[in-house]
Amino acid sequence: MAAQPKKKRTDLEKERAQKIQKIKETNKVLEETKEKKNATLSQLNVLNQTIKEQETVLQTIFTEVELLEQDIEEQSRLINRLETDLVLLKSEYAQLVYQDWKFRDGFDKLLYLLSSDNFSQLIRRQSYFKHYEIARVAQMKEITSVAEEAKTYRAYLDSNRYLKQQLIQVKTIETENLTSIKNHQQVVLKKLNSKEVQLQNDLEQNKQAIKQLEKTIKDLIAQERKKAIEEAKKSSTTTKTPNSTNKSVPLSTEDQTKLSGSFESNMGKLPWPVATGRVSQHFGRQAHPVLKGVYVDNLGIDILTAANEQVKAVFAGKVVTVTEVPGMHTIVMIQHGQFFTVYAKLKTASVQIGQQVLAKQVIGTAYTDLNGETEVQFQIWNNENKLNPEVWLRSK
Repeated sequence: MAAQPKKKRTDLEKERAQKIQKIKETNKVLEETKEKKNATLSQLNVLNQTIKEQETVLQTIFTEVELLEQDIEEQSRLINRLETDLVLLKSEYAQLVYQDWKFRDGFDKLLYLLSSDNFSQLIRRQSYFKHYEIARVAQMKEITSVAEEAKTYRAYLDSNRYLKQQLIQVKTIETENLTSIKNHQQVVLKKLNSKEVQLQNDLEQNKQAIKQLEKTIKDLIAQERKKAIEEAKKSSTTTKTPNSTNKSVPLSTEDQTKLSGSFESNMGKLPWPVATGRVSQHFGRQAHPVLKGVYVDNLGIDILTAANEQVKAVFAGKVVTVTEVPGMHTIVMIQHGQFFTVYAKLKTASVQIGQQVLAKQVIGTAYTDLNGETEVQFQIWNNENKLNPEVWLRSK
């Protein structure tokens, strides 16, 4: 396998800035929950992820410093080489000046020319003087050019040395930030470890909520599929279509088919359902962050966000349900052809069943629980198949 090309320092600097900004946004969201002084699993999950990102920031800074040191070493070598060249050029120039000085008197030059044995020698001597004059001017230009180049590299060298000192200071600050996050993590973990019985009860309630939510979603998808099949039968000819017996892909109208294709082509490009926040629990089977040997299943992703955060549709579609599910609060489900997006843990919904919505249209407000934690669950389904939403959302 071919080696991966090394990243440029400017790329690393950009990545570092993005990660630091993301960590700042996360800390802002965590501070809201921290004020309640209640430890939650979402806090712990986010803190665990933030620690990894903070460690990545420090590693990025370390790499940046290494690259700067390489640049400083290379620039120092170039400056030494240029200074050596400059000494040699000045020495050669001095020789040219000395030769010119020997014939500084125009009369001496004339005598030297007139003392030629023949015309051919006269021409050679005249060419000799002309050659020296051209060489002296060229040498002076070369000296000026090398001196300017050396000056430029010295400026680069000074700049990189300053940047290195700045990075070392940033590294110190980010190391302190990492220590602070780890301390917060340990406080939260200690509190959660003391509530093992409650965590077991919460886990059981959450399983029931997920089970009911999954049943609600699958029933709704089945209803929509049935409607699509009936509509397709009405508009179809007597000729049976090749895929009419394929139960995994429901028949749909032409508009639904186009919408499905459009949604599918936006994999990795969909906007996030909330403007701020970060994933507090990923998709699928995840190890419980406190209870040993316990795993939890997530139908989508949970996003820890700010209080009263607006929740927006990630793609244009039709609202197929607005309902309440115990433990998941208000949910909104939007159809995009054969794809469906689900927005759970909402406090309020601002859309109605059957309503057509646009991408980035506000559909509700995030719910804040008694712990002061505001979290939204977001899911994507392709018919009855659960999909990982993080693959579909654009990277932050």
